Amino acid sequence: MSTRLRIFLMALLCLFVLAFLHTCSFLTTPITPPKPVRLDILPGQGAWEISEILQKTGVISHASTFIAIAALTGKAKHMQAGAYVFEGNHVPKDIMNILFRGNTQRYRITIPEGYTNYQIGEVVSKTGLLPKDRFVTSTRSKQTRDFFGVLAPSMEGFLFPDTYYLEAHMTPLEIMAKMIERFRSVYTPAMEQRSKALGMSKLEVITFASLIEKEAYATLEKPLISSVFHNRMIRGMHLQSDPTAVYGIDGFTGKIGPDDLLRESPYNTYRHGGLPPGPICNPGLDSIRSALWPAKTDYLYFVSKGDGTHVFSHTLQEHNRAISKITK
Repeated sequence: MSTRLRIFLMALLCLFVLAFLHTCSFLTTPITPPKPVRLDILPGQGAWEISEILQKTGVISHASTFIAIAALTGKAKHMQAGAYVFEGNHVPKDIMNILFRGNTQRYRITIPEGYTNYQIGEVVSKTGLLPKDRFVTSTRSKQTRDFFGVLAPSMEGFLFPDTYYLEAHMTPLEIMAKMIERFRSVYTPAMEQRSKALGMSKLEVITFASLIEKEAYATLEKPLISSVFHNRMIRGMHLQSDPTAVYGIDGFTGKIGPDDLLRESPYNTYRHGGLPPGPICNPGLDSIRSALWPAKTDYLYFVSKGDGTHVFSHTLQEHNRAISKITK
């Protein structure tokens, strides 16, 4: 072997080692963006374009290295469209798994309809990703509401109940982004039009839906319960929804009693007229639809039979008779 060839091979080996070390360092060195980054990936959007955006926003340090590794691993051809939020201290390897098809479904969580932000925090905390209090505090933060453009007292009502897959090292903001994206896909333009026809804001619709969600057990009764609340609103009557009296008591699981109904809270519809300041839970699609399209009735009262269904009444006298019959 000639000296020149030996030198060339040694130089080539050195370049390979340097490239390998650079790649390893790049993939394992964590980066924290200077501020939370929202990235909307459209179907068919190019991997190189996305890599450049990630570099410009401070999510990764080298777009060329990122796209080269994505191409070599075959992930560049399989981007997942959607809305992503990057806030925490991620390594590029995690970013790649989040953006491209691969080992992304690490933590599966299911949020039932009617769960509060506090309960969602408990579900998230069981994955070990982050403490419940950290998630709950973030849902109440003005900074979080401003980031997502939610005009409400908290994120309550807008974290849509569904099944989600979470990644390692995700922050509360990144987790909520998935739920907000789902909510926005469910709240259709037809719903927007209907809310305007009713003279209701989106916040009022979701607040209304949250009351229905907490009161109704049978899906078929949701439009009826909605009609009661709408009828009471039209007549200027207090809504008198029991679950509103205990909203804000984190972890409340007991039976709502007479003393609870006297509790002073801006959410308590026994003490205050109209809708509460915001939702009291995160309602599902059926409750949202029922809030917008109530049944046409003259009902003003309902009482639980204790089996998941209710007796509906037109007058207070009828209502009191129904209560007496149920409690005998």
